Amino acid sequence: MAFEWAADLAIGVEEIDEQHGELLRRAERLVRALEAGDRVGIEPLLRSLADYARSHFECEERWMLHHEYPGFEAHRDGHRRFLDEFRGQVHELQRLGPTPGMATAIHGWLAGWMRDHLGGPDRDFGRWLRARGLSPGC
Repeated sequence: MAFEWAADLAIGVEEIDEQHGELLRRAERLVRALEAGDRVGIEPLLRSLADYARSHFECEERWMLHHEYPGFEAHRDGHRRFLDEFRGQVHELQRLGPTPGMATAIHGWLAGWMRDHLGGPDRDFGRWLRARGLSPGC
């Protein structure tokens, strides 16, 4: 199963939806490299995904704080869990190498996290922003 943008992933805030699309594209490139056993290409893709996720999370969190979003702490904790779990996945990848099993594990973990986070906390944040006529402006 590929990481692809779909309308049901949209939270209704264009800038955030675009960033989520980019996260999906980077996750897709990483999983494809893992499946191909591309040892050389994996490290930059891991860094790229982690850096972009961190930047995206910081953007969301700045706006949550700026506009006093009531779900800030729980949302931030979800971002922190992602980064912690991502580090754990990277550690396992370094330990086991780019095996088909690792590709499947990382794909499943990324897909589940993105589905749950985009469809839950991010959708809630999007509704809250739209109800106030706000845009993140990152």
